[in-house]
Amino acid sequence: MIELRTLGGLELRDGSGHDLCTRLQPKRVALLIYLAHAPRRFHRRDTLRALFWPELDDPGARNSLRQSLYELRRILGKGVLTGRGYEEMAVAEDLLWSDVDAFHAALDDQRPARALDLYRGDLLEGFHVQNVAPEFEDWLETVRAAIRGKAVRAALGLVDREEARGDTAAAVRWGRGAPRLVP
Repeated sequence: MIELRTLGGLELRDGSGHDLCTRLQPKRVALLIYLAHAPRRFHRRDTLRALFWPELDDPGARNSLRQSLYELRRILGKGVLTGRGYEEMAVAEDLLWSDVDAFHAALDDQRPARALDLYRGDLLEGFHVQNVAPEFEDWLETVRAAIRGKAVRAALGLVDREEARGDTAAAVRWGRGAPRLVP
C-alpha cells in the first residue's frame, strides 16, 4: 500500500515506509496527486498533458506524459496507476492511502476529531511545481481552500459540541486550535 500525505506538506511512502518523493521529479508527484485527488476518477491523457506540459508541443507533451506515467508505475509498483483504454488514467484507490481521502471519510463518518488529527496544515504546503498550467494552480488553490474550510468548520463544531456537553476545558482546547488552521 502506498501512503500519500499532502496535508501540511508532502510525504509519499511505500509499504515498507521508504520515502518515494526523493525518487520522483516534482511534476510527476504533482501528476500523482492530481490523479489521486481531482474529482473525476479517470482523467483523459489530453487533459493531463494540457495541465502539466502546457509549454510543450503535442508530441513533446505526449512523450513527457508517457515517461512520467512509466516512472510513476516503476516507482509505485504494479497496479497503482490504472487505465480505462489507452486514453484515461486513474489511481487504484485500494492500493493508495491518502490523508485527504481519510480526512473526508472521517468527516463523513461524523468523526471531526479524527479529521483534525489528519489535518496537519494546508494541502501541499510549501510544494511548488514549475511550468504547469494556471488551471492546475487554480485547482490546487480551490481544493486547498475547501479542505481548510472543512477543517475550520470541524474545529468550531467540536467547540460547540463540547460546550453543549458542559466540557468547557475541551471547548477551549478546540477553540484555541482553530486559528492555527487559517494561515
